[in-house]
Amino acid sequence: MTIVIDDIVTPAELTGYVREVPAPRNLLLERFLPVRLERNIKARITQIKATNRAAKFRNWDTPAPQGRRDSFSSRELRFPPISQKLSVGEQEELELEMARTGGDNRSALVDQIYDDVDTNVSAIWNRFELARGDVFEDGVFTIRENGLVLEADFGLDPLHKVAPLIAWDNPETATPLSDMRPWIQRYVNSTGERPGYMVVSESTVGHMQMSKEVRQAAAGAGQIPSYVTDETLAQLMRVHRYPQIVPYDCLLDVDDVTTRTIAEGKAIFLPAEPESLGYTAIGITAEALMLTRGANPSLIFAETPGLAGVVTLEGDPPRRHTKVSAVGMPMLTDIRRLMVATTWTPTP
Repeated sequence: MTIVIDDIVTPAELTGYVREVPAPRNLLLERFLPVRLERNIKARITQIKATNRAAKFRNWDTPAPQGRRDSFSSRELRFPPISQKLSVGEQEELELEMARTGGDNRSALVDQIYDDVDTNVSAIWNRFELARGDVFEDGVFTIRENGLVLEADFGLDPLHKVAPLIAWDNPETATPLSDMRPWIQRYVNSTGERPGYMVVSESTVGHMQMSKEVRQAAAGAGQIPSYVTDETLAQLMRVHRYPQIVPYDCLLDVDDVTTRTIAEGKAIFLPAEPESLGYTAIGITAEALMLTRGANPSLIFAETPGLAGVVTLEGDPPRRHTKVSAVGMPMLTDIRRLMVATTWTPTP
């Protein structure tokens, strides 16, 4: 049996602290799928196929021509829960110290609880970053862990899954500048605008800088350099009206295995206005909902979305655990604004 306790830190205090803990600074993908708090545990996605139609002229004194509406589809997705708990470290020693001092010295146990909260919050935000990377790679959010099997397919057009004829890790023959031209045109045909960003690994940036085609473009009529600098590559991208390169290498520990959030050879094309693609939904946890109940609730319903923290007592013999929970997932509201290129395949 699990019991939520408040003798050391109340759930309201801990939840307030949890929501102030910043996400790790290396989680760049939140920039492109920003967090949105939802007063729910599910969301309805409406996808509109907008067509830029033109109206028609008519003769005087004749009826207006009938227009056509854009087609759309709608579906509902339920957010999965995510939690992590840690046993309060060396609890017996800490509680013995409290007993020895007459129960006045609580600071050591309180510090341990807040340290564990920091660890749990970081782990949850890391998992959301993995989820964003997952959905960016193929337009599908997939979970197969801890007994949960879930797949949310946002319907990425196969024409938005591209690859070059010659992989970009072949410096003498690869043509990254030429490869991107038809890809970007396809993106424009789908969305009416050019992609604003291209998220790639540092290795992919290096392959582009070593590419003979890129080096020749940088040289102009002068001597071809052995490689191009970051500044020169960025200038070439601007000259061609290509998206801004965003180097990104995020490595996270998943069950003691170092895991990339996005595969090393992928190039992710994203819109200039990231929020136009989608968001990371964070809904209402059972722990937060609990704080709205009773004669003296700690939260009103409008405050329930977001992470929540509690200290529980469970097991036999009983042991304290510091637990942080969330409910949510990445949501792509306009899948047309995502394009994925497999530019090269790393050697295992």
